[in-house]
Amino acid sequence: MPRSSRATDDNPPLDDARLQLVFRRAAVAVILFDPIAAEALLDLPDAEVGRRFKICLARTMGRATALNLDLRAIREEEKKQLGASERGPKRRRSGRYSLVVEGKLLRAPIVSEALGITEQRLAKDVEASRIFTVKVGGDEYYPAFFLAPELDRKSLAKVVRQLGDFDGWKKWSFCTKPKESLGGITPLQVLMHGEVKRVLRAAEIFVAQWARRVNGNESRARKS
Repeated sequence: MPRSSRATDDNPPLDDARLQLVFRRAAVAVILFDPIAAEALLDLPDAEVGRRFKICLARTMGRATALNLDLRAIREEEKKQLGASERGPKRRRSGRYSLVVEGKLLRAPIVSEALGITEQRLAKDVEASRIFTVKVGGDEYYPAFFLAPELDRKSLAKVVRQLGDFDGWKKWSFCTKPKESLGGITPLQVLMHGEVKRVLRAAEIFVAQWARRVNGNESRARKS
């Protein structure tokens, strides 16, 4: 079976033993929560199980991103509690690339499948400013939070449009960073409570502040 295209020199494919551990944990969780459904899974074709699992995994990653969960800190704390340590040399990754590794940024095929649309439709949504992308190492990724079931897609699209012509990373920063004006939580967390107007107002202020900063820099540059 071919390896995922996400495997690179900086992000090597997981060894089979580690993958088996992940699958075992998932299997135990299914059996504990719903043994009847677990038995029904055995009757599904392998490809269908894999497809549904990937979609569920992507949506869960989106939910974790929207909730601003620090997954790395959670994993490190779990390892401390278990007295476990990573084998092999630790690899240094850029902050942006770590978002890919953590599943907070996803490629078009899994995003379109999880949303139930074609990749062509997904690209049109980007053109229409309903969704945005970011670039990491020359590759294009989609924020996983667009898959979070708790986020209303129409409301999120309004926020993306409110951010105007900002590049993807500025939009990512706005959506995922806590704001004092929103009570110290992120715009995504506020959207999950259905408070669209508060987030649109925060986006308007964010755009205005950035415009003033840019104009100030240009003014100083002309004077110097």
